[in-house]
Amino acid sequence: MMRFKNTLIAGLLGCTMLAGCNGSDGDKAATGQGTYDEMTVRNGAPQDDAGKENQPGPVGQNQDNPDEQKQDDPLAINRLDPLPAPRTDMALTQFVDPLIGTGQVPATDTGTKEDLLGGFTTPSASVPFGMIAWGPDTPPVPNTWSPPGYHYTQASITGFSMTHLSGVGCDAGGAFPVLPVTDAKQSSIVFSHGDEIAQAGYYSVKMSNAVQVQLAAAERSGSGQFTYPAASPAMLKITSKTNNGTGTISVDQPNRTVSGDATGGGFCGAGQSYKLYFHAAFDQPFTATTSGAAATLTFTPPPAPVSGVGIKAGMKVGLSYVSASNAKANLEAETGAMSFDQTRQNADDAWNKRLNTIQITGGSTDDKKKFYTALYHAFLAPSIFSDVNGDFISFNSAATTRKAPAGHVQYTTFSSWDTYRSLIPLQALLAPLEVGDMMQSLIFDADDCGGTFPMWAEGNNNSNIMPGDGASIIVAQAHAFGVKDFDTQKARTIMLDTAFGRKTTCRGVRTLPGLSGYISRGYLAKGAGEGQPTSTNMEYASTDFAVSRFTSAVPASDAQIVAGDTAAEPASLLTRSGNWANLFNPDWRKVKGQPYPQLQPRNSDGTWRPYLPVSTWDNDYREGNAEQYTFMVPHDIRGLFRKLVIDPTKDANAENDAVARLDEFTMNLNGGWSYQPARLWIGNEPGFLTPWMYNWTSQPHKTQALVRRILDEQFTTAPSGLPGNDDEGAMSGIFVWGALGLYPEIPAVPGFALNSPLFPKASILLGNGKVITISADKSPAKYIQKLTVNGSPHDSPWIGLDKLSAGARLDFSLAGTVSCWGTNPATDTLPPSFAADGTQTPRLKPEKECAPN
Repeated sequence: MMRFKNTLIAGLLGCTMLAGCNGSDGDKAATGQGTYDEMTVRNGAPQDDAGKENQPGPVGQNQDNPDEQKQDDPLAINRLDPLPAPRTDMALTQFVDPLIGTGQVPATDTGTKEDLLGGFTTPSASVPFGMIAWGPDTPPVPNTWSPPGYHYTQASITGFSMTHLSGVGCDAGGAFPVLPVTDAKQSSIVFSHGDEIAQAGYYSVKMSNAVQVQLAAAERSGSGQFTYPAASPAMLKITSKTNNGTGTISVDQPNRTVSGDATGGGFCGAGQSYKLYFHAAFDQPFTATTSGAAATLTFTPPPAPVSGVGIKAGMKVGLSYVSASNAKANLEAETGAMSFDQTRQNADDAWNKRLNTIQITGGSTDDKKKFYTALYHAFLAPSIFSDVNGDFISFNSAATTRKAPAGHVQYTTFSSWDTYRSLIPLQALLAPLEVGDMMQSLIFDADDCGGTFPMWAEGNNNSNIMPGDGASIIVAQAHAFGVKDFDTQKARTIMLDTAFGRKTTCRGVRTLPGLSGYISRGYLAKGAGEGQPTSTNMEYASTDFAVSRFTSAVPASDAQIVAGDTAAEPASLLTRSGNWANLFNPDWRKVKGQPYPQLQPRNSDGTWRPYLPVSTWDNDYREGNAEQYTFMVPHDIRGLFRKLVIDPTKDANAENDAVARLDEFTMNLNGGWSYQPARLWIGNEPGFLTPWMYNWTSQPHKTQALVRRILDEQFTTAPSGLPGNDDEGAMSGIFVWGALGLYPEIPAVPGFALNSPLFPKASILLGNGKVITISADKSPAKYIQKLTVNGSPHDSPWIGLDKLSAGARLDFSLAGTVSCWGTNPATDTLPPSFAADGTQTPRLKPEKECAPN
């Protein structure tokens, strides 16, 4: 969950499957749900990924032997086969409801009055990873933090802007809003959700002024239709502005075009900016008046108007971060020759293709809506940043024009702290071509901005709204889950330079504040440059582990590096990954009020501060509390559990105390950060890993029950159906993985913690063309009785990606009663737990072993 807060403020202020539809006026389903059966199919094999049709291998790659690479081309790295095996597509966009997550998050389940804010998603028309997201904006929700965008509880529309970030709690987007009006004085128009349709790639609403708005999207351009009531003035207001700045506007009446620019950026108080440009073309003549950065177009009635029929004006628009001429070129290349219905159909097709990477069979309609809406959210970002000609602006204040390598795309919108946990492994498996370009985009950004990866990239701006080097974890995760088509040597250099302080900033933003003290002391302390040192210490340790994994997997190719002092740096980082333990006071019993071993703040001189279970806002724990961050040790879970033993003199290797802590902690699912004793907060990213931690004990059935509770209770089909900010698909990723019965628990380790699948069958089409088939008899029963992998028994609650990546079949047998499955796996199949010395932390001792009935 990412929330904007000024540091001076102390408190937290259908018919979607379009075959056979006319696509314009015949829509009926207010939430965009069609009537097609789930088994409706689309003929033909999957097409190439959007924007990469008939694309050759990367420059420099030997197509006959892809393992032979030209060393002078950093992008000449093994590329996964872009042509998946043919299979029949299902009609899946009918299950997407973009209104899910647009409302306020339900109250905590602890009974507190803590405000968990909104899901902050958007029903805007967009395509997978698209630059444009054209959709409605409403007034903010009163008396709470409510970033600009669409809020379901609000009853009026202030405009239809062309850029929106999904699930993000900061000012962003809002570029070039348009508002169709019948009176020039209108600035906010009431609407009803009963007159609203939100579908994948399409949005429509009939407002109280009787104007019908329809919007559809391509990657960098969009198409709109505005149908006005008969015998009424037909006007369209266009403003060259974003949520953080204004610009200029130019009208060309003879050619029926409008173009302009606006200043964007300032994301989450970043203090940086960029320019965004648009070019719009209309199919109806108009007259125009301008005032500053705003224009009002009045469409000219036809010479012989038809009685009872109003003006229907079509608008096509292109965006660019480079120039208005590039915006025009984007428009002409993508939607210039298309009708509105063609653009809408193409958007639906693009989404349906993406959704078909996972085909679900069976289950309830509501569960399928939750699943495919979550998968839809997972493909919204990162977003395209380069134009059709490859141009993009550099990631620095100069904003010079760069060119993406031929056949590749530059991306932005990296919500790194949020998405490194659940989202990037999912995208890497399902869309490796795009993710390869995304990783290379981060490398280009680091080259431009100072040598480190940006922390939160929006446009060419870098924000430190969330701590740690999440981008390095993203790159390491992508690589671990099969993406190799980027300059791994350059990424290795960037990671190590950042981790050891040789490079420190990107656009003037320090990536790892307090690093020198962290290295010398082995932990972050208050006043050492990091604002929330106790929780951020855990982020640094996770980054150390992920970077050590990546840099060990990608040996240095430079002979000087191999022979020099930096050759030992990956191993040094593995040692540093144990720094989480340095904030667990071995003498905790002497601290007044402390009930058990727990993460706690520590002074720079090594002394311990008074017991602090929860801090005011973000003084010590970033969006969380001591207990929530105590469990954030994904790479050495058994090592953490050993730290939680209350009396190690009796048995330092017993699991009982850790299990008891988890039992109490997970009594509630979405407790927020202020409630004590602390509870799981699944609506915020640090809590994502906790439900699967029972798999590292002798009681994996508790993970199976807990994950199912989360899927059933915390995710719904209502506008309030997300337990927290979606953060560019991070929250939705939890549902996708949980429903499949897999979760990528450990950053940069290619494998999954297992739980019981939600659906009877799931078929996952990997980017390499292989298929993972997951079946679960007796679903939705939640307890695993047996699992076979390719016909062979599998008795561990962990499975490595190597057993799945060439294609696999997982057959789960489920029941309503607990079994002994996964309680005592063989040593070589234990869920991994990486100690700082490079060994595996051994299995902990249960109170008693499970005995089969």
